[in-house]
Amino acid sequence: MFFFKKKKEIDLKEEIKIDKEDLILVLNKEEEELEKANLEDKIKILNKLGEGYFSINEIDKSIYFYEQSISQCKELGKAFTDLMKLYNIKRKEFAEKKDDVNVKIYMDKIDELMKLSKDSIRGKF
Repeated sequence: MFFFKKKKEIDLKEEIKIDKEDLILVLNKEEEELEKANLEDKIKILNKLGEGYFSINEIDKSIYFYEQSISQCKELGKAFTDLMKLYNIKRKEFAEKKDDVNVKIYMDKIDELMKLSKDSIRGKF
């Protein structure tokens, strides 16, 4: 008969506990750095801000910073994929509220992002 060690159960919520206030302080410092950054650093900071606000469920702020990043650098990457997720979250939120006007706004944003990604793949920039 084989005996296996019982695997230790890990509570991921405890291990990945994010202190929201500390993260907001870090993000605020990053926003201050944004003012003095060159273009390459600015894009990195915008992506960090988008990702940070996404992680604490600040959807609107995250969308804002990712849109700023993509407006300055149209390369495919995490900003595109996260922004697509964020637009779908907002679209779903408004669909549940039966707010057709805002659902259409986010559907249009999704379409624009898809067109932008196709243009990027085709090298139209």
